[in-house]
Amino acid sequence: MDAELLKLSEKLEERAAFLEQKFKDPIIEVNRHNIDDIISKNQVVFLFFTADWCGPCISYLSTYRDLAIELAKPRVVFAKVDVDKSADIADRYLIDHIPSIAVIVNSKHVDTLIGSMSKDKLKEKLSSYISLPN
Repeated sequence: MDAELLKLSEKLEERAAFLEQKFKDPIIEVNRHNIDDIISKNQVVFLFFTADWCGPCISYLSTYRDLAIELAKPRVVFAKVDVDKSADIADRYLIDHIPSIAVIVNSKHVDTLIGSMSKDKLKEKLSSYISLPN
């Protein structure tokens, strides 16, 4: 019985930490120092490639942020990458256009969504990756 309570306690602590992070900012800033750790510890990672000077990126980021809140689940990360500060990451995922979203599932790059799309269409696409079996 004590082992079950300990396991439940650990799961509750994990969920609380997850929710706390999501309420702070649902989007994690990714750079060369944290990308491998983020990808290895999560089932699904969405990398939103952007730049401070990119008007379409700035407006599309609000849609992405809304969906990060709406689709929040443990081991699913919504992240952003500034292509000017992390060109090496953009090169790693063959990003030629921004905004783009690289989709990483189980540490494998499986798709890249290029350009803006409606919130409903983006939700449909992102949801399909979140619902994949482990």
